[in-house]
Amino acid sequence: MAHVPSLGNGVSVPITATEIPALLETLRAEHVFAAEPDMLIDWMGVRTRIPMLPWAPSDLAGTMSTALPIPDDGYRSEDVEYAALARALQGVSDHPVRVVEVGAGWAPWAVAAMVQARLRKLPGVAVAVEADPRKCRWAVQHAEDNSIPVSVVTGKPRQLVKRLREALEHNSAADQHLVVIQAAAWVETGTVEFPEAPVNDMGTAVWTLPGTDVDYRGAHLAHQKIPAIAVADLLESICSTGTDAAPVDLLHIDVQGVEFDLLHATAAAVQEHTRLMAVGTHNRWSEGQLQYFFLERGWGLLIDSPCTAHFTMTHPTLSGFTEQDGMQLYENPFVL
Repeated sequence: MAHVPSLGNGVSVPITATEIPALLETLRAEHVFAAEPDMLIDWMGVRTRIPMLPWAPSDLAGTMSTALPIPDDGYRSEDVEYAALARALQGVSDHPVRVVEVGAGWAPWAVAAMVQARLRKLPGVAVAVEADPRKCRWAVQHAEDNSIPVSVVTGKPRQLVKRLREALEHNSAADQHLVVIQAAAWVETGTVEFPEAPVNDMGTAVWTLPGTDVDYRGAHLAHQKIPAIAVADLLESICSTGTDAAPVDLLHIDVQGVEFDLLHATAAAVQEHTRLMAVGTHNRWSEGQLQYFFLERGWGLLIDSPCTAHFTMTHPTLSGFTEQDGMQLYENPFVL
């Protein structure tokens, strides 16, 4: 008898566009904040230092926004990413809020999660992994601007896991805290090639055309070897902090086109330690690969927002054509 594929789980219910406003309202800060120089203060009470981000519109500095970011916030993200954070925080009351952000940039989701944990009077721990040292400094600044205790982990590959666990243990008494790891997150702990790019380039990735200095977009960039930490080590480290052994509430991944390669290779650890996973997508092929792979494993797809591309010029990969990233939010029924 022929094998009949079974995709999905029959339990997870997708989040519709009409449900997003109410979901985002669950993130609204009750306290009304006063405007501050250089800062955009959003409806969640998160402070963002606008001059720090080269692409952010300067007229946002010194302003407050009580509007929900629908369809987007005008400088960073679409409503679906905020919905992913809101869904991850729903029902969290009996364990610390745990968030891991891979390809973190200035760690907007890790910091927002810790701000939300504080507003809800919950303990919280977040780990943000970023390969660019300049963006790691942004992440530290962003945490400090929001009064979130922060520590930075650097070192050779074999030192990263040990230092991460030490940082998590050292800060375990803090109500909320963030650990920034200056490294790439990858399949294994070791070294990877990473491009040297201008600080305003948020599209760098662990991918180079073999035998060249060409990245996935066709740009010629110098590359250097940098340390990498395994996704499995990240998840196991944060989940072993404390006594509850609860899974990560949100794994947020934005790795510019290598998302399927990374998640396919680390799926066992992700399934064991992750409740919800938000994946930034960068081409339609990887979107389909992710859908089939995780639905076949029994995960539920709560949000499916495809990327958009403009097929002009030439690029060495499909991701090189992408103009607007997509996002997929997956629910792991095995740890709910």
